[in-house]
Amino acid sequence: MTSRDEHEMRVGFAGDAKKITVDVPTGDAPPWDLDTRLTSVGGRTRRIDAVAKVTGRARYAYDVDLPGMLHAVVARSPHAAGRLASLDLSAVAALPGVAAVIPLKEPGNRVRFVGDPIAAIAAQRLDQALDALAAVRAEYTTEAAVTDFRDHPDAPELVRGEVVGPWPGRGGDEVAAALAAAAHTAEGTWICEVQTHSCLESHGLVAWFKDDGTLEVWASTQATFGVRGGLASALELPEEKVRVHAEFVGGGFGSKFGADAEGVAAARLSRLVKCPVKLMLSRFEDHTCAGNRPSAIIRIRAGIDARGIITAWDYDAWGGPGYTGRGGGTRHNPTYFTRAKTRNSHRDLDSATDAGRAMRAPGWPQGNFAMEGMVERLAELAGMDGLAFRLLNDADPIRQAEWRLGAERFGWEQRRNPKPGTPRDGDPAHLLRGAGLASAFWGQMGGTGNQVTCRIHQDGTVEARNGAQDIGTGMKTVMAVLTAEELGIAPERIRVTMGDTNDPVGPASGGSTTTPSLAPTVRHAAWLAKAELCERVAAALRVEPGSVRCEGGRVIAGDRALGFDEACRLIGPTPVEATGRRFRNYEGYQDSVAGCQFAAVVVDARTGVVRVEKMLAVQDCGLVIDTLLAENQVLGAMIQGMSYALHEQRIVDRATGRMLNGDFLNYKISGPADLPDMEAIMFPVANGKNNVGAAGLGEPPAIAAPAAIANAVGNAIGIPLRHLPITLDKVLAALAEARRNR
Repeated sequence: MTSRDEHEMRVGFAGDAKKITVDVPTGDAPPWDLDTRLTSVGGRTRRIDAVAKVTGRARYAYDVDLPGMLHAVVARSPHAAGRLASLDLSAVAALPGVAAVIPLKEPGNRVRFVGDPIAAIAAQRLDQALDALAAVRAEYTTEAAVTDFRDHPDAPELVRGEVVGPWPGRGGDEVAAALAAAAHTAEGTWICEVQTHSCLESHGLVAWFKDDGTLEVWASTQATFGVRGGLASALELPEEKVRVHAEFVGGGFGSKFGADAEGVAAARLSRLVKCPVKLMLSRFEDHTCAGNRPSAIIRIRAGIDARGIITAWDYDAWGGPGYTGRGGGTRHNPTYFTRAKTRNSHRDLDSATDAGRAMRAPGWPQGNFAMEGMVERLAELAGMDGLAFRLLNDADPIRQAEWRLGAERFGWEQRRNPKPGTPRDGDPAHLLRGAGLASAFWGQMGGTGNQVTCRIHQDGTVEARNGAQDIGTGMKTVMAVLTAEELGIAPERIRVTMGDTNDPVGPASGGSTTTPSLAPTVRHAAWLAKAELCERVAAALRVEPGSVRCEGGRVIAGDRALGFDEACRLIGPTPVEATGRRFRNYEGYQDSVAGCQFAAVVVDARTGVVRVEKMLAVQDCGLVIDTLLAENQVLGAMIQGMSYALHEQRIVDRATGRMLNGDFLNYKISGPADLPDMEAIMFPVANGKNNVGAAGLGEPPAIAAPAAIANAVGNAIGIPLRHLPITLDKVLAALAEARRNR
């Protein structure tokens, strides 16, 4: 059991600072708090790999081209459900250029969706492999299939977009009583369609099974060590015989944790042909076979008292996660309901489609869209505007401050439409403007089990090394900034290596864990290396080690000040090397991070087109390690959330189960022409959870954007729209119904 030392620190933020005593594990670096003065941390550092990316020198898995490399493709089922009756690959093996073909599914096994892999082909050229797909002879026994979870026998009945039928019978007595006692109650249904990941780089890898029995892999992955373990297991190899590279990764958003069927197929083919094999999915395969954000149906009933406080909350949801029938759960911010009786129920309904996967805050954008929509309705019943209602009900002290800061910066009072459904002064009658807002919540503070090596060379070169991946978030730059801060030098001096499983173990990039898991480890490694550097300098100069410190690009020893390079020359030919570890989290200030977003829209009532004019986010991520990187994360999440709110929808032929818009011509995502004026305000909090105070950031800002935009549209047109994406046909239908009702 790790021994611990008591440490007093000041945590929180300027509006809510307090002193706490935490038990810091013996040997950890002294934790930073509100009173710590930092130089590199919190600045605006240019990404250390920026030049490599913008010049094209960065090599992604898709770019790997090895001598003698073969190209592979996957043959897939054209049917949504049934069994593979027979599979004949003999004609494929005889084709020119084909080096190998292997089955991926044995006859008699089930096919579960259109695109289920049945065989893999490797050829000298990609066009030869693609041509060979036509020679695969597969026969199937097909079955009737449910290709939309709304057609499942256990799906709720929808009438005009609203769930009808009884509420769950168990666990709702207290909620029912609170609803009966409420001054006002409301009920409604929200629907979300499937969103695909649409990564910059498609899924896949290059596998090279070598003569010595080792496997070397270049993968597009957000889990280098996960891919290593998966391939080792699939090929029955010791993990030390598998090496995975992922120096640059073109995004993942939750869909790239494993080697997947294509990765295992490439490795098997490589072992068979004894040369490198590249298998990267096409865009259509990426849309249809590599996971998605599941669809959802959510109904809520809720009540408030005469003051406007939420007293009852009943949340009932169904998820559509595809053929696995699991992973479609939805979630929402809990901080509005600390004074309410609550119940949350969920059921996943399977369908014969590609399985859902984690996607940037899995389940949260769907659930928060519904929750914030109901909060808007409750605010209306209370006779309050949305901001005032949230300030009354939100129990999070960080978000209370964020609401106020964001509202002032955004111009909430000026942008919200006081008469929803009517044009603002000076606007033509067909242009309707409105504003909306929504909260973000996340609970990830990182975990243990990773290591980082910091190495200081005699020539002044400093290395920071970890085997995890940087999926585009800028983790290499985070490592440089933290190492530089501890050593008192510029981040540009640090040489960071990531994405090689021969380096120390690191986490997968999921759940917003990478930074809060690795950042304290990086700092611990640099802190240990600094201590050894100071000891060697002290010995060379014959001074006490305690009199040596690193700051401002110098190493100060007593009354002498040496440049960092000069000091490093004293360490001798053997580099200083230290391996940092990740200690367990402390008690700290708060176990979650908070954020909020505001959106302003203009709706053309003639066409139904919605344009977002302004978006603003205020977001906590604990200590902001680099402001430029953090803002970039938030802005990217807002864009992705806007795309989900207004554009993205997988369209499946219900008869065949085939996706009809599996390309970027027909699957609409937000592009440069769609982008509004955007602003990200970072809200630093000294959370006292680890020696840096880092917390998760990648996912929470993706939670709020769809709900904020949907609420803005409702404020503009005077009608809540409860079905994502909010496309022009839905806007026009809502406006037409409103005219009929009038």
